[in-house]
Order: sequence, then C-alpha cells, then structure tokens
Amino acid sequence: MPTGDSLYGHGVIARLEVVYCDGWNDGVVNPLTATAAQDRDAAGEPYTAVLLKDGRRHAVMDVSWADEYCRVSRFDAASRQVSCHELRGTGGGDLFLRRAATWDGPPDVGEFEYPHVAARTCITYRLSGKRTDVVEPRGDLGARHESRSIQPPPRLPVPGFRRWRELLSLAGNTPVEIVDAVHHPLPVRTATRPPWRPPRPLRPHGIELLFTPDAQVDYHDRQLRLSAHSAGRLHLPSGRLIAADPSSLDLDAKPSDVTVPLGTYPVSVGLATFVDDPGHIRVTAARLDISDRPAVRWELALRDGQDPLDLGYQQFFGFGVDTGMACYVDADSADRVVDVWRTLDGLVEPRYRTTDSGNMVAWSSGWGDGAYPTWIGYDTSDAVTCFIADMLLFPTDSEDEDDD
Repeated sequence: MPTGDSLYGHGVIARLEVVYCDGWNDGVVNPLTATAAQDRDAAGEPYTAVLLKDGRRHAVMDVSWADEYCRVSRFDAASRQVSCHELRGTGGGDLFLRRAATWDGPPDVGEFEYPHVAARTCITYRLSGKRTDVVEPRGDLGARHESRSIQPPPRLPVPGFRRWRELLSLAGNTPVEIVDAVHHPLPVRTATRPPWRPPRPLRPHGIELLFTPDAQVDYHDRQLRLSAHSAGRLHLPSGRLIAADPSSLDLDAKPSDVTVPLGTYPVSVGLATFVDDPGHIRVTAARLDISDRPAVRWELALRDGQDPLDLGYQQFFGFGVDTGMACYVDADSADRVVDVWRTLDGLVEPRYRTTDSGNMVAWSSGWGDGAYPTWIGYDTSDAVTCFIADMLLFPTDSEDEDDD
C-alpha cells in the first residue's frame, strides 16, 4: 500500500525520500523515526523533515503546528539555498504564505558566497492583503527596489503528516512522491538542543510578581527583595502613551497603537534590592494603571507598522535605551519634555522621578542600556487595565541564559 503523497497518484514525476530529525545543521541533527515524527506532528510539536532527491539534500522543512508555523528551504545540486518559504497560521485553521525568498545567481559561486551575490527577491504578505516586493538584482552588491501592492496571500489547509504535496508545490517543487528513506548518505550529528526554534516571541514572565511587596527572587546565587513604590501621576491628554529613552523623544519615539481614555493615571515603579547589599537597587518595571481591574491577559505593545509575525523565538518589539533611563510620556507632551533627560543625572538616586508637573515619569532602566518591551494588560471585557514597561531584570528562559 503506498504511503504519503503517493496516494495522490496522478501527475507524480519526482520521488523524494524523507529523513526526520530535530533539525539541520551541516547534517541531520538528532534523527527521529517516522513514528516519532508523526507523533510530534499530531501533537503540534517541532520537528524537521529533510527531503532527499537522488541521495542529496533537496529541501528542509521545519514544522511546528502548535505555533501554526512551517518553513521550507530548498537547495540546488551544489547545496546552495535557492528559496525559502515561510507559512503562518491565519487564525482560522489554515495557513497563508507569509514570506517567499528566492536566490538566483551564477553557477560558479559556492554555497557560502551565493546568498550574498545572487539576485534576491523577497515577497512578504499580510493577511490584510498587503504585499511587499523587495528585489536586489546583485544581492549585497547593488541597488534595492521595493514595491507595494494589494494581493491576498496564497492559502492552503494544514497538511496531514507526509501529505505535503500542495505545500511543496507552493514552495516551488514540481509534483512529487514522498516516501520514507531507508538509508541515506547525509552526515548525522547529535546536539543537546535543536538547531532551530519555532517563532515564539517573548511573553511576560511573572509580571505581577514584580510589584509584590517583600517578595524574594533568586538571582544566580543571590536574593533580591521586591518592593513597589508610587512614582506620581502621569497626564495623558491624548491617551497615546510613549515608552522610550527620554533622550530619544525628538528622534524616533512613537506611541503605542493602543489608545486609552484621556486622563491622569497613577504610575508605580517596582524595585529589586539585593538582600546582601541593600545599597544595590534596580528597577524591575514601571506600571501605568488605567483601571483597578485585574489583567487576565497580556499583549505586547506595538507601534504603527509592527507585526508580531515578524518576531522569532524570544524576540520582541520594544524601545531602545542608551542613557540608562526610560520614561513614560504622552505623545502630545513629548515635544515639551525633550530636554528634561539632561536634568535627571542618570537617576542613580533616586531611581525614579516625576518631572514637568506630571508630563513625564522617568526611571533607571534595569541593568542599564538595552531594549525593553512594554506589556498591555486587558481585563475580562478586553478593556486596557495597565501598561507595564518590563526592565527584563530576571531571565525568562534558562536555556537562553545558558546559551549566552
């Protein structure tokens, strides 16, 4: 009895053998049996299918259905990557083509130089129907042409295990028959962690704990005691909140795309004090309360043009800090406080301050310079309850910490 896409029967003109694993990194990393891969597929867990044509790597497919994600990378006979297609979930049970990239270059260029000198085309789709084309005829060496149009993205249902014919066709393959490989010539490697991660953006980790008085948190081999402090009240005459480095207010600081009712709202700052060194104090977060209702879910604050589908594993959109300070300010007040940061003296002592009669609340930014997310809390009726600028004082993923 045939298996996989050989059941489609008509039009099959190529045969691909498949090897299952945790991922590809100059070889098959942590091989999986077909049964183990099928179990992962059914559970929505990540795995990789390496497709061979005539004994060589033809395509690598990274799959994580729980994340509504699939990426198909295709290679030529010289092991050069010639395309990459990324599919994401629509939220309605099927997939859409999020991004398609292709490379077309001279035949005498090796696999490492090829992506830099080959002609590149990248098409990005949004579910709204917006399409962006970027064409670079000489790769890194020449001009870049960008155009925008309205075109709905290609869509297809989430395929069953090994029934990838339509998916591979979208990624530029001719009709194929897919069978499990019995033997293969590819190098095999072992690793403690998979070579790729699904695009799971950063999520808030223990965000409510940061404002719990006298809570203690272990940090490496030390303990920190948490506390919460009123930082005053912030005027929001437009209801559009900016979280930013106060020195950037006249540069690229932009408000969140979520607007709240106009008003004046209380701001709290969370502090962490080293138990064995009480003079060492860091800011954990700053919270702007819109209401007193508890938050039941958290979403990343976005600015105009930002799309969460552009984020990879543990990534986030946030604001950059170069002065060791951060602030809240209303979009309509920003022009009036662009020079206030010069008077803050780095906020070494005290660690936070309300300035300009409530038009800015500023604080010392965690461990210092870096990038920081702002989370928006929503109540059961989907109304905004608060904004929290997270200073990322504590690791959110021990594996990532070990990798650094």
